[in-house]
Amino acid sequence: MTSRQEYIDKLKDKLTEWDNEIDKMEIKARQANEDLRHQWEKRKLDLKEKRQDLSSRLEKVRNSADDTWDDLKRQMDATWDSVSEGIRDMKSKLFG
Repeated sequence: MTSRQEYIDKLKDKLTEWDNEIDKMEIKARQANEDLRHQWEKRKLDLKEKRQDLSSRLEKVRNSADDTWDDLKRQMDATWDSVSEGIRDMKSKLFG
């Protein structure tokens, strides 16, 4: 089982990675056709909202009591999976 600090460190690294991926997709989307640009703009807003949600939850995890840690982790994992899937999907559309 992952310790709380390991989980926090892993999530911080992942958030940085996602920021970089979103930046790369933004550049690629500017060069894409209109339909793809429109899809990106819609998806980008969703990804950024979820990314911000994870960042906020990260603070809660840092400050949470031990008895709420497991619930927070489950919620974060679900959002994490959703963001990961969204990024993978959009990358495949933009980069082929």
